[in-house]
Amino acid sequence: MSVQTSLMTYDDALELFLATRGTYGGGLSNHGPMATEALDQMGAAEWIGPFVTDYLPRLDPRTRPPSDDDDDWHDLLARFLPDRVVAAAAEAGHELLRVAHDVRGLERAEAGGHVPNVRVDELRTALMRWKPSRALPAPSALIGDRSVAEWSAALAPLATFDRRPGLLTVNLAAAARQPGFVDIVATLQPAERPQDTLDRLAMRALEGYLANEEYLSRFTMLHGVTVSTMARVLVDHLDAAGQRRLEGAVAGFVAAAAVAYDRRVDTSDAPLPPIQPSLAHRAGATLDDHTIKFTNACLGLAERTGSELPLHAAELQIRLTS
Repeated sequence: MSVQTSLMTYDDALELFLATRGTYGGGLSNHGPMATEALDQMGAAEWIGPFVTDYLPRLDPRTRPPSDDDDDWHDLLARFLPDRVVAAAAEAGHELLRVAHDVRGLERAEAGGHVPNVRVDELRTALMRWKPSRALPAPSALIGDRSVAEWSAALAPLATFDRRPGLLTVNLAAAARQPGFVDIVATLQPAERPQDTLDRLAMRALEGYLANEEYLSRFTMLHGVTVSTMARVLVDHLDAAGQRRLEGAVAGFVAAAAVAYDRRVDTSDAPLPPIQPSLAHRAGATLDDHTIKFTNACLGLAERTGSELPLHAAELQIRLTS
């Protein structure tokens, strides 16, 4: 398929990414569908073409799976999502992220009156990649009364093991295996609405992002922000029990990230970078998949919470990758 870069749409990009494998480079996740949806959602679609041109060559090709015109995306979610959410942390949260970005793109299309088949095909592909067997240990529900600060303090004594080099998934799994981990995770007090718990978890991860200067620590806490915020997209597609399973699994992911990587030095007096205009478009201009998704998450988090911290964090990430 040949599409002029300047005219490439989100759906054009999905056609190209469906003809690539879900991982590349020894186990790195294919972020193409997620980043292009984020660009589309935050009004920076002019960067979809340049991003695809830059990103696509690193991916491994495969035969594009066939379309099924009889598939309804709501039916796909109803069949597969309830079993998947326990594995919110699978592959460092990337399987959840891909599905959630797909769902948000489908919701947007449905609101506009037309759902392209390619978006349904992409959702089906993402759901089939998300394996419940890859779940990290996590509670089935949050049942405690601890605030986020109290919860974080209770987790801190678990951060005693030596991290191993390599993919961050190795150390997330090690954190989740620490004695008492699941019981402590369950002590976080859930909000009345799971969406609000997820925003609190995102703010906890954001705090860790801003407080750590070491690359892998900051990178891991970035994922805590994106996973927590994008999990919100899935809440309304689950029953009450499924919503609480998702909430518990995301809490487990953020907790594992904090235990393994939020071993901060005191940077409480470090100045935050001043927020410059056009965060979404400047994030797109970096052509960096994580910066695009993180900025998208931070913009939504700032709007919902009224806090400027997410905007400062997005500004920092843009500067680090520009």
